[in-house]
Amino acid sequence: MRIGFVVFVLALAACNPQPATFGPDVQRNFMMACEGQGSSNALCSCTWDKIAENVTPGDFAALERMPGPQRDSHPLTAQINGYVETCNAGLTPQVEPTGEEPVPEP
Repeated sequence: MRIGFVVFVLALAACNPQPATFGPDVQRNFMMACEGQGSSNALCSCTWDKIAENVTPGDFAALERMPGPQRDSHPLTAQINGYVETCNAGLTPQVEPTGEEPVPEP
């Protein structure tokens, strides 16, 4: 009897799939938290685009529910930090050296 109940509960859970896309509240909360840490809107938007493209909503929600230390050491956190670095590199203007030394003004 108990095994039947467990199988029923697991089957019921399987029938309730995770959403295929992120809801607007998830994106808004991410942007507010990201910008609240002092990051630019452009950096946060770029990072969010990469998350939405590469991370499932279920995995992202599971990461958000983890306690701080567990979340910090999770591979998905490292993946998202990689998105931040990639976006930041793309947003930072690259200054090419000219080979000339600046001439001081008299």
